[in-house]
Amino acid sequence: MTPAMTRPGGRSAKVTAAVHQAVVELLAEGDALTVPQVAARAGVNATSVYRRWGDVAGLLADTALVRFGTSSAVPETGSLRGDLLAWGAALVEEAGRPEELALLRAAVAVGPADPGAPEGFESACSACLVGRSSQAEAVLAAAQRRGEEVPTATRVLDHLVAPIYFRALFGLPAPSVEVLVELLVERLVSPAAAQATSSPPG
Repeated sequence: MTPAMTRPGGRSAKVTAAVHQAVVELLAEGDALTVPQVAARAGVNATSVYRRWGDVAGLLADTALVRFGTSSAVPETGSLRGDLLAWGAALVEEAGRPEELALLRAAVAVGPADPGAPEGFESACSACLVGRSSQAEAVLAAAQRRGEEVPTATRVLDHLVAPIYFRALFGLPAPSVEVLVELLVERLVSPAAAQATSSPPG
């Protein structure tokens, strides 16, 4: 988690939102991301950006954490298969949007967090997955409450989220959204009985 994850209200919240928007706009436009550029686009002082986010890596991590955050509602279709199909389709749509795709690619380019970074600092890569992990766990927990057998959240990330992001990042051709997600979900859910766990998803 980055230091900027403390979300104050008022003017500070507006500044944070403006900075995040500046980051995704500049990335989508293909510009090289620098703190002065972000500050100028957001209409704030560069010193304030440096003080709060430190550097470009900090900006990317915090923006990714919010943009791919945990606030999105997960589907409630009444079945695990239906929930995964709906969620997968939403992920494909999101990953195809220019701003989200540019942010995802920038996060991968920055790479993992520096091992020497202070505790509590997320890398942009891991920040992209915080919300996805939370959503996967919510989908699986709902299925468990209905008495369904479920795979682990790690399997959902590996077999549904990862292929969607991989295709988006590399611009790989794919069948229609429905066909792609159906294929991924079937491969994930079909062996659910063998992979199921009675423990909470994690």
